[in-house]
Amino acid sequence: MLIEKATNAQTHVQLVPYLGIVNPEHMNQINCIPMANINDNDDNENNHLEKLFVEDFTRKSKDFRENEQINSLPVEIRLGTVYTYQNRRQQNQYPESHNCRRISAHSLRNEERRPRNDKHFLITFNKNKGINDLHMFEHELTCAGFRQTNDQQLTYRLYLRYQTRRLILELKRHADDPRFLSVKRLLKYSTKYTHIDIVKSKHNSNYSETFDDIFDIRTSIGKADEEELHINDDYCDFIHIKDLDQCVFETISQTGEYVYQFNRRLLPYFDFFQIKQTNIYDYSCMDSRFFGLRVLIEHQTGYDLCSSAKTTTPCLQTNNVIMAKLLSLDFTEDEAKRIWTIGLWLSDLATRCTSRDLPANKIFCRQPGSITSYRRIVR
Repeated sequence: MLIEKATNAQTHVQLVPYLGIVNPEHMNQINCIPMANINDNDDNENNHLEKLFVEDFTRKSKDFRENEQINSLPVEIRLGTVYTYQNRRQQNQYPESHNCRRISAHSLRNEERRPRNDKHFLITFNKNKGINDLHMFEHELTCAGFRQTNDQQLTYRLYLRYQTRRLILELKRHADDPRFLSVKRLLKYSTKYTHIDIVKSKHNSNYSETFDDIFDIRTSIGKADEEELHINDDYCDFIHIKDLDQCVFETISQTGEYVYQFNRRLLPYFDFFQIKQTNIYDYSCMDSRFFGLRVLIEHQTGYDLCSSAKTTTPCLQTNNVIMAKLLSLDFTEDEAKRIWTIGLWLSDLATRCTSRDLPANKIFCRQPGSITSYRRIVR
C-alpha cells in the first residue's frame, strides 16, 4: 500500500472512521481509511511514491510471469476506496488497534504482509465507486485521443454458490420472446492476480465524511480468468437435472420498474443476479503514455436471490464506475512508470468529474440477506 503524503517510512498515518460506500459485507462495521499527516513542503513526495510503486510492480510482475509462464502481462487499473476493517476475531482480540489508531507508513505496509491469522485488521478495496459528471469525463477522453468502440457490452449473469470457486451462468435473451433469459454458457471464475494500492490524500475533498471525489487506485497485475465449461460436463450435478431454458423472466411493472422472476427449481443454487452495461473507449492517437490502453465505464445492477423467486429491489447499483485495461509486453522500469502515470491521470480525471454542483451518483448497496435453510452447496 502506497499512501500519498507519506513521504518516508516513518510518516505517521491515522486510521480515520469512514462513512462512504463499502463492500456490502462490511456495512454497519467500523471501517477506516488511512490518512497521512500533511507535509506540503516535501518536494520529493511523488518521486518517493513512484519509486516504491516501480519496485513493487517490477517484483510482482516478475513473480507473476514466472509462476504463470506467460509472455505478456495483463494489467487492470480500478478506481475506488482502500479502507480497513476487522473481522470478529480481530474485534475481540485487538479492540483498540483499529479506529483512530496512529501508525507509521512502514508499519502499515508490514501489517498488509502479515499472515492473515496474525493481522490486527484487514485491508480491502471497494471498486463500486463512480463519477457523477459522465458528460465531462467522456469529453475529456475524446480530447485525450480515446474513441468509443461499437461493441457496447450488456451482460446478464447468475452466480452460483460453489464450494471454493464461483460458477457463473451467462444468459442471453430468447430469440422468440426477449422477456425470457436462457443460459448462453457456463463459466468457472478463478482469480490469478496481485495488487498494488495507491491511497490518495483525502485532505482536499469536498465531501468531508464520504470523500466521494477522491479515487484511490488499485493496479492489478494478472487477471481474473473466466474458463468456459461445457454445459453437459460432470462439473455440477444440477446441470443434468434442472431446466436451464427460460430461467429468468423479465417484466415491467406499472410504475416502470423492472421485475425479474426466477425459475424456482434453480433458485436454491443461486445467490446473485447481475446486469452489467459496459461502454468501451480505445486509444487511437500518438501519445505513447496511452498506447494499448482501453478505458471502460461500467453500470451494474445486482439482485440478492436469498429469499424470493421474484425480485424488484436491487441490493447493489453502481453507475459510471471507471476502470482501465492494457496488455503489457514490456517489463522494463519505464513501463512500470508509464502504468503509474496512467493510474494517477485516471484518478485525477475522475476527481475533476465528480462535483457537488451535480446530483450525487446513485450508488447504493445493502447487506445480502441471510442464506435460507434450503440453500445447499453445488457439488
